[in-house]
Amino acid sequence: MKKKFLLSASLLYVIFILVSFSIKKKTPAIITKPADNIINCFAPAAAPTLLTAASFKAKYGADVLRVRKNVDLLTPGEFNALKVGLIKMKGLPYTDPTSWVYQAAIHGTVLTDNLTSWNTCHRVNEAFVFLAWHRMYLYFFERILRAKSGRANLTLPYWNYKYNPVLHPAYRDNSPGNPLYDATRNATINNGGSLPGSIIVAFNNSMEIIPHYTFQGNLSSGPHGSVHTSVAGNMTIVSTAAQDPVFWLHHSNIDRLWEEWLSKCGGRVNPIDVAWQNRTFTFFDETGAAVNINCSQVVAIATQLNYKYDSLALTPNCGGTAPRIVSRNTVLRKSTPVQIKGQSQSSNFSNEATGELDSFIKKNKKTNFSFAGKPNNDYLERLTIIFNGIKVGRMPQGVVEVYLNLPEGRDNPNYKSKYFVGLLDLFSAEHHSEHVAASGGMNNADKIELDATKVAKALKLTLPDLKNAEVFFFVRGNNLKGKEVKTAANITIQNTEFSIDEFQQ
Repeated sequence: MKKKFLLSASLLYVIFILVSFSIKKKTPAIITKPADNIINCFAPAAAPTLLTAASFKAKYGADVLRVRKNVDLLTPGEFNALKVGLIKMKGLPYTDPTSWVYQAAIHGTVLTDNLTSWNTCHRVNEAFVFLAWHRMYLYFFERILRAKSGRANLTLPYWNYKYNPVLHPAYRDNSPGNPLYDATRNATINNGGSLPGSIIVAFNNSMEIIPHYTFQGNLSSGPHGSVHTSVAGNMTIVSTAAQDPVFWLHHSNIDRLWEEWLSKCGGRVNPIDVAWQNRTFTFFDETGAAVNINCSQVVAIATQLNYKYDSLALTPNCGGTAPRIVSRNTVLRKSTPVQIKGQSQSSNFSNEATGELDSFIKKNKKTNFSFAGKPNNDYLERLTIIFNGIKVGRMPQGVVEVYLNLPEGRDNPNYKSKYFVGLLDLFSAEHHSEHVAASGGMNNADKIELDATKVAKALKLTLPDLKNAEVFFFVRGNNLKGKEVKTAANITIQNTEFSIDEFQQ
């Protein structure tokens, strides 16, 4: 009897140990909203060395050129392959680099393990690699998804919101088990609503910009972030954005827009500076192996990465050199904070000190901008509005539009008018705020820049006109059944600056 009791007790103890071990190893739930966690921007360096171009091609090259398609053109079989791949990724332990949780955490997470490449924080101090970093990220995620799906030619689809601002029904289907659905999104979007029209205008305006870093900055600092906030939910913040399958749709289109911008030629070329080309990041391939890759290895998608977009011919080699910035002059600043509370707010510069602007005018002996270039050289000017120290108290489920010298129609301003500058990137602003809160003040990344050159040219502004400039903010929501769904914001901007940037061809 005593032996039976001891045997039973021993058996129970073993079961208890096994259960406890199982609980400790259980994959944590994906956290959808950070509490007081501050993202660690400095993940540990990876061990693998950078593959040469030839070695990369030998290992990751393909016999066929795969095509990324508009999500509206996918077949039922292609949607099924996407779902199979996602379900298999979601079924893996979060410590597996090919799992859904691990891959999402590369962009950002509040999980505390800080595994290799998590919280890469590419946008905090290095916005100049925004496009290249995301291209690398999508490329390796796509390889993993393809391997899990079992479909040899699977590629990531893109959401072309310019032609269809309504999210595809496959992503709005809340049937049990649909891995494309995310319940945290704005209800308007999940119910078939459309993105605000000003997002499309902002994208179109970005495509007109020629200097690469200005194009990239304007693309990421306005329309890109505004798609995130309009979809809302997980997409609203950096640390959860990649948990929504819409993230991959969205960034496939951002990647496509980079190619479309290049295809317009006219001086639109990628950076050639060594620092940019050699910037290296670590990702994981479909086997879970770590891969180091730099920007120079992702500039030609067809020949280096073996894919193209269905809506674009292979990007031509237009030649030429990219304009490079040679100086930045802050000419006017509003040092008092501006609060956007509710639906609209204006910020006037008429009472601000003009010493810097007067000095610039005197030094350069001119009162007009040199947008078309200066006589006898190739210098070009651009006017930039810089918003510093943005604090997000209430995130709108939509966008914040920015206008310059808007004369009327403030109850519902026309974003197709010549006064429309662009959109505030609140997606990045909230991420910046987390780091600012930790450091106790502003840092170099705590700002948003919008190119106002097009507006200044259309309004025929002179340099002295900036003394009476007015920046107007308007909060706009998504649309449902032809009507705007009103939304509001609570945002503080510590100070605002006008700067004149000079580029050399």
